[in-house]
Amino acid sequence: MSSEVLLSETRGRTRILTLNRPQAGNSVNAELSGALDQAVEDAASDADLRALILTGAGEKFFCTGGDIKEYRAITDRDQLNAIFNRTRQALKGLETLPIPVIAAVNGYALGGGMELVLASDIRLAAEDAALGLPQVQLGIIPGWHGIERLVREFGRGTAMKLAAGGQRISAADAAHAGLIDAVVPEDDLMDQALAVAASFDAASPLALAAVKSVVAASDPDMATANALSETEFAELWFSEDHREAEAAFAEKRSPAFKGK
Repeated sequence: MSSEVLLSETRGRTRILTLNRPQAGNSVNAELSGALDQAVEDAASDADLRALILTGAGEKFFCTGGDIKEYRAITDRDQLNAIFNRTRQALKGLETLPIPVIAAVNGYALGGGMELVLASDIRLAAEDAALGLPQVQLGIIPGWHGIERLVREFGRGTAMKLAAGGQRISAADAAHAGLIDAVVPEDDLMDQALAVAASFDAASPLALAAVKSVVAASDPDMATANALSETEFAELWFSEDHREAEAAFAEKRSPAFKGK
């Protein structure tokens, strides 16, 4: 099943999902969030699949995160939670999908885009790809549990540098830090991702599901961290500093934060 904003293609035992909003940096709006959540659910129920590849349309963007223009219409906490919980659910679905998820990062993976990468099991990136969590520059924190995934997999120091620093890093630097498993030429990215996916074709589906279950259960306190993250995110979203950052973004200027 494909939609206009999310393309779905099956090759053998591999499902390829392509975020298809290149005119908006492949950012995630409500339509794409819902389509991704449904596609992950569909993949989970397909017993023939052995791997899923997630990528972005075009050459410039993997995903630039949430759709900031759409998010500016959020007026209260219930609306905020409804919008962000749908995408959190989709990323949790990727993380717990009973088959390996391969991120083929073909350009910028920023903000929520990097959070999508972190929810994947295996991460390949084109040589000119770049990753980052710039949310602090907008007066908020990653909203889809990216900090918790960073701490769990890479430790406190890496999480602080990336989430609190907000800088972009190259694919090569991301690979050096362990965030990316392999950097490949852009023209070879999908072929390499398909080759990795094919390596799972002969695996027992029960064994693949067991591996994912053990990985998901490796940190029993994630639920507590997730709850705290969601509370802090909502508090920051309605802060004066975030409103100032939104206005600065629209006006193409630097925000003047007041700590309020």
